[in-house]
Amino acid sequence: MDESERGAWLAITRVPGIGAQRTRRLLEHFGDLHRAWTATAGSLVASGLDRRAVDQLIATRGAYDPRRDLDRLETLGATALTWRDPEYPAPLLAVVDAPPVLFVRGRLDALLAPSVAIVGTRRATGYGREQSERFATDLVRAGWVVASGLARGVDTYAHRGAVAALSASGADRPGTVAVMGHGIDTVYPPENARLAAQIIECGALVSDYPLGVGPAADHFPARNRIISGLSLGTLVIEAPPGSGALITTTYANDQGRQVYALPGPVSSPASEGCHRLIQQGARLVTSAEDIVIDLLPSLAMMGRPIPSRQGPLSPTGRTVDRQRPQLAINFEERDQGDANISGGPGSAVIQVLRDASRPMHVDEIARAAQISSSEIAGLLMMLELDGWVRDDGSLEYSLARHPD
Repeated sequence: MDESERGAWLAITRVPGIGAQRTRRLLEHFGDLHRAWTATAGSLVASGLDRRAVDQLIATRGAYDPRRDLDRLETLGATALTWRDPEYPAPLLAVVDAPPVLFVRGRLDALLAPSVAIVGTRRATGYGREQSERFATDLVRAGWVVASGLARGVDTYAHRGAVAALSASGADRPGTVAVMGHGIDTVYPPENARLAAQIIECGALVSDYPLGVGPAADHFPARNRIISGLSLGTLVIEAPPGSGALITTTYANDQGRQVYALPGPVSSPASEGCHRLIQQGARLVTSAEDIVIDLLPSLAMMGRPIPSRQGPLSPTGRTVDRQRPQLAINFEERDQGDANISGGPGSAVIQVLRDASRPMHVDEIARAAQISSSEIAGLLMMLELDGWVRDDGSLEYSLARHPD
């Protein structure tokens, strides 16, 4: 792919409202994105874009120079992978809302090796932290890559376990991938900056958000589809009912990927979500070996080489089927509305907490706001990231600031 075409792919990611579905429509009509990026308004309308999307593309074209991002990527030692690049990870490419561009900082082979996602609560207990490191260490020792989200709690300890396992073995192969809800030129939370630097050396930082895009409330639930999409299976270590990790399992189920759950003490609220997942059909596991054995048939079906403990994954394993799927659903173009305060469920939650003037349990909030238990988890996380609510612990939330 030449520079002008790759720049056009980067440019399209900057256009509001143009995601996977509309990108595919442009490719089908124009043959490549450089022609789409430079097309007239009439040609863009003829491709199937509505007038609003056409106006946004033309406005972005007048204000954005792809050369800036190409230069910045080179400075960072990073890469922008598109659907048409052979390095684009096959498991992710197979999901309906695979991002057209995947920004990668680190080792590309980390995206080609078979991986298992490890996710869980940001408020991990001592048990959760210990088990996150144990599972990640054992999976990496078995030759797998661990995917997670670099968030506080379970994510952090899973990445640490993977990094430590590779450091101890001295093996020159990838061990972990961190999928972030912002551009790869920044790190959130900031205290994980050192860990992110270690991941670049033995894995990769990954995002579908362009450079310069900072963390935002709705980015983190959205990025979870990539964590599960990269992986053959998703393991939940700890997840209370309000944990965003449960969003990842929803994506995993939709993508046809296996969900695993680690049981915990029955008295621990942090394990309540895991126990519920097991009741709903997730596979109970107590060791990395349980996962590895269970996923071996999936490796064979996908034509992936079986991981080896002795060294890097062989590039001469069975060939991955690189046939491009027909991407029909666009995650970015779903009508998300304003999840915070401008009407919708977010404003209902804020009103409930405002009226209560006290911390409320997540289940109590769901009932009072008439929001389903499956929706309240992600919504509270987004409101917390946006600074509207505060997690007071024990699955209780209170209002952090009042609407004007």
